[in-house]
Amino acid sequence: MRGGITLQVSAKLREALFDALEAAGQTGVRLDVRQVPSIDKSRVALLVGANHRAAALGRTLVRTDHNGPVTRALSELRLLRGFHITEVVPPGDTSMEPATGSVPAPRSEV
Repeated sequence: MRGGITLQVSAKLREALFDALEAAGQTGVRLDVRQVPSIDKSRVALLVGANHRAAALGRTLVRTDHNGPVTRALSELRLLRGFHITEVVPPGDTSMEPATGSVPAPRSEV
C-alpha cells in the first residue's frame, strides 16, 4: 500500500482484502503497510475486521511493517496482539518479494 488509508481507499481495500482471503487455495494474505504514512481509528477497524475474517476462514493476515504508523496505531489501541503474524522489516528494506495472495491495494494521494 502507498499513501494514507482514506475513506475512498478503505472501501476498495476492504473488498480486495476480503476477496483475497476468500479466494480458493489461499492460506493467507500479506498486506504490506510500510508506505502508509497515516491511519485513523476507523481504518484500523478495517484491518481488525479483515483479521477477524481471516481467522474465521482459517486463514492468516500477515501485516508487513517497519514499526510505522499502522503498527503504532494498533499498539496504542492495544490491538497489536490480535494479529497472529506480523513481519517487521527495517525501513528501506526492499528485499521482500510480493507474496502469493498479496492484496494489490489501491493507491491514494496524500
